[in-house]
Amino acid sequence: MGKFSKKIAVAVMSCAALMTTVSIPVIAEDAAPTDIKDRTSPPDPVSELAKQDGYKFEDGRYRNKDGDPQPVATKDYMVDWGTWNGFRRYHDACHVCHGPNALGSTFAPALADSLKTMDYSTFVGIVSAGKKEDRGGTMFVMPSFGEDKNIMCYLDDIYTYIKARSLGIMPPGRPNGREDISDEAKKAADECTG
Repeated sequence: MGKFSKKIAVAVMSCAALMTTVSIPVIAEDAAPTDIKDRTSPPDPVSELAKQDGYKFEDGRYRNKDGDPQPVATKDYMVDWGTWNGFRRYHDACHVCHGPNALGSTFAPALADSLKTMDYSTFVGIVSAGKKEDRGGTMFVMPSFGEDKNIMCYLDDIYTYIKARSLGIMPPGRPNGREDISDEAKKAADECTG
């Protein structure tokens, strides 16, 4: 047997020895978490921060007192599931016109700036129905995405990502981490996308 084969054999035997001594805890099905505060033990920093900010967890999203989805980001840029998913969805569909990290382009505005003054319902209306604006003889057109499930099923997530950028609680680039997806968020996505 060659040197390489001996090394593999030793590695396999070491793994086998370890496997016989490691026990994996089993969690009873009836112990499944039922609320955001119970999803991790100890509670993750994102849900703790959301509680401190007074957000409620509803339909798989953190929401303010008005029911608008809200981003949650820790100081080290760990984010809630919605903001993480919004980052992914934004860079899949929206960045083509509005630029990476919601910073805008030569033909579409920086949404990170727009959401500093635009409320949630206006954002939803523009994405759903589209918008045309004539600026100095140049027609700018935001197409309607109201029939696009890849956008509309995740609109709250896209909003929270852009809002996080607009509030300055998330720098450009990929978040450093995220909380786990909740059962509510999975269910809502499955029901919407069919």
